[in-house]
Amino acid sequence: MINIYPVLQQIKEILEPLNFKSLKIGLEKGADKAINCPLCRIIVEEEIDKGVLSDLIVQIVIGLDVKNDYEALYNEFFELNYKVKLALFKLPYKIELLNTITDEDRLNSIKAGIIRVKIKDLNED
Repeated sequence: MINIYPVLQQIKEILEPLNFKSLKIGLEKGADKAINCPLCRIIVEEEIDKGVLSDLIVQIVIGLDVKNDYEALYNEFFELNYKVKLALFKLPYKIELLNTITDEDRLNSIKAGIIRVKIKDLNED
């Protein structure tokens, strides 16, 4: 078992050089109303306790302004998607990329996509 918040902070720190206009842990109410894009949110989907070890499934939500045309949005999303994935492998953990969802609809006025990643075998060491 592990305190996962420091892991989330490490994810945030390795994503900071990607110059998201808004980068936070968690998805706050109204995130799509007054936030500059591109935005990034780090969301815990699931913590899997395995005795002394834990796996953590995290969603990296990338939100883009819908004022751009969809081809430009997809281009921007996949460029950020690639950069985020490369950055995740800089973490000092075992990383498994699970999937990418290109049309996430939880944010009303922002086109969003999700990178789902599993961080494996976390422990207190």
